[in-house]
Amino acid sequence: MRLDSGIRYLPLLAMCIAFLPPESAASQSVFPPPSERTLFQATALHGNIEIDGKLDEAIWQRTTAISDFVQKEPLQQTSSTYATQVHVAYDDHALYIAAICYQPRDTTRVQNLQRDFSFDENDLFGIAIDGFLDQRNAVVFQTTPYGNQRDLEVIDASEVNLNWDARWTVKTSVHSDRWIAEIAIPWRNLRYPAGADRLGVIFARNVRSLNEEASLPAVPRAFSVDRMAYAGELYGFETPPPKPNLQFNPYGLLQQLRETGSSSASEFETGGELKWAVSPNTVVDVTMNTDFAQADVDRQVINLDRFSVFFPERRQFFLENANIFTASVTEWIRPFFSRRIGLDDAGNPIPLDGGLRLTSRSSKQQLGLLAMRQRAQNTDPATDFAVARYSRNVAGQSRLGGMLTYRRDDGINSNATYTMDGLWQPTQSFSIQGMVSASDDDASGDGLGAQLWGFYRNNRLSISSLNYYSKDYNPGIGLELLDANYVMNGLTAGIDLRSPKLPQSIRSFNPGVSIFSFRDADDGDLLFAYATLRPLRLRFQSGARIDLTVEPNRQRLEASFSPAGIEIAPGEYDYTRLRVFAKTDQSAKLGGDISIESGDYFDGRLTSYKVSGRFVPKPQLELSADLQLNRIEDLGMAAESEITRLYRINARLALNPRLQMTGSYQWDSLVDRSIWNIRLSWEYRPLSYLYVVYNRNRRDGLIASDRFSQDQIIIKATYLLEM
Repeated sequence: MRLDSGIRYLPLLAMCIAFLPPESAASQSVFPPPSERTLFQATALHGNIEIDGKLDEAIWQRTTAISDFVQKEPLQQTSSTYATQVHVAYDDHALYIAAICYQPRDTTRVQNLQRDFSFDENDLFGIAIDGFLDQRNAVVFQTTPYGNQRDLEVIDASEVNLNWDARWTVKTSVHSDRWIAEIAIPWRNLRYPAGADRLGVIFARNVRSLNEEASLPAVPRAFSVDRMAYAGELYGFETPPPKPNLQFNPYGLLQQLRETGSSSASEFETGGELKWAVSPNTVVDVTMNTDFAQADVDRQVINLDRFSVFFPERRQFFLENANIFTASVTEWIRPFFSRRIGLDDAGNPIPLDGGLRLTSRSSKQQLGLLAMRQRAQNTDPATDFAVARYSRNVAGQSRLGGMLTYRRDDGINSNATYTMDGLWQPTQSFSIQGMVSASDDDASGDGLGAQLWGFYRNNRLSISSLNYYSKDYNPGIGLELLDANYVMNGLTAGIDLRSPKLPQSIRSFNPGVSIFSFRDADDGDLLFAYATLRPLRLRFQSGARIDLTVEPNRQRLEASFSPAGIEIAPGEYDYTRLRVFAKTDQSAKLGGDISIESGDYFDGRLTSYKVSGRFVPKPQLELSADLQLNRIEDLGMAAESEITRLYRINARLALNPRLQMTGSYQWDSLVDRSIWNIRLSWEYRPLSYLYVVYNRNRRDGLIASDRFSQDQIIIKATYLLEM
């Protein structure tokens, strides 16, 4: 199959739309935000309240019930299957929310008790809060019938920071015909102007056994439930006057480390962060001997394509308000990526002496300032980092911004980037986002990187155009997933077809196509191109899915390329790959997915199998396993064959959402490396943790110099003190 078949595939999408009967008009339409906001009333609390999930205080009988949730998925703007009643109260300390979620007990679905659980796989209730009433900024609080917490920061319903953790309390109880959530959100966790007497809110409810999402007010199916342009307004309360507050989050860490060829060594270190909320808009963070999230490990990967692998940030200091520092359109080209600070290219920690961060967010603008000092270690010099970010909201939900980054490696090199970016969103369905960034490096000279993304989406159609430009671009504190000078042009399109002609077990039919072309930024010659043609995607009512994709490729190698250590000669290669993917209902007690991909691969063949399974007899116990196998045949200059395997086995045992033990084992056959991680985590008070961790990292090899073994025991305690 030739690559240009992807272009000819586009008319088939239009034919699919034409020949399948449409849904009702109400289900199809992306209705506009309401001209008059739905109003919800809060009631003053006089006296004490115990957050226990029982709702036996008198205040809950005096509050006005909020109900009449409507579906977002699958039947937009129709009444939700099960009733939900919400009650809101307040005092000088917190906002209190009680939710009574009706449904039979035996239909509740919760996959595990971890924090920041999956939105799609669990029953949940939640609230999104817009403190500035600007319909752009929101903080979201969600819980399951078992009381685990999910909280996130959102800007413009697109820049989501799931790693933000706030100090709030929830307790739940499960009954034969309902489950109850009782929530307390301290005012100090919310951002609002002085004298605020209204908040923008959207209440959300998932009934996972029906794969149903509902909200109040209504939100179109095409958008997430944190699209604050559709928010109602909560009134009837008085917010306490904003005042500065302090949070001190120290940690102590004791570790014992034993490595190949060395004796066992013990180390004790302390450090932490100080957070000063100067105002509801502005927060100053100070760090000393920064916490490196040693209780977590990155997932191992076997990378057989030409792009670098992206690993997310996990360190607490960099997480809150992280999306303020986002000037890029996607993760492909980033002027700033916090993992470039304090970590080497292999993800190993480099000590940070300290740092300072200021973030400010209001209805008009966002500001971020960051300065850090990285300690000299081995061959790595001491390094200074600085970042300045400003973004201004303009014209409704559009914005303009800029960013400066600076890096100086003592006595060796300095690097700076200068970035301008913007978002234009004239309607809820259409937006254009762009970025231009110039780099200046002492060693490599000047460079330029740019991104442009246009996106349109309604309930039946999504189409986007993505374009990149990179020429000698070198962001010293940033990220570029492709190490080349290139111009990339991409187009993706997909449709969501729902018809009475489909079997009742099938929710939608979703064909789609993506086409990407990478050309040399210097001479315009093709570097590589590929199209992903998806003639079949069936989404079932249960949440199960089946995909069939065909991917024609054209690759031109200017230099040799060595996936899995097999050298492929420079030249041009045309080949096509076929992929089949299927997954079961991921909320069921037993679920899994499988992907089989096969076809030519450069001048050889590659067949890849990915299988995962999960068994959850009860939310307190979760067992899962993943297998990735790649069979390479007759590849490269020596026509080599290779089989790579990557295994992962995971277990989670939780007495409750605050006391959990997790274990994982990973083995990568390509480097003959095995990694164990066993962790006991106890949240002994809100956002204060005790960890006991055992890590083992071992690499075997035929050559003695390649062998490596490291055993590590960590006892780590953090304490959050609010003043």
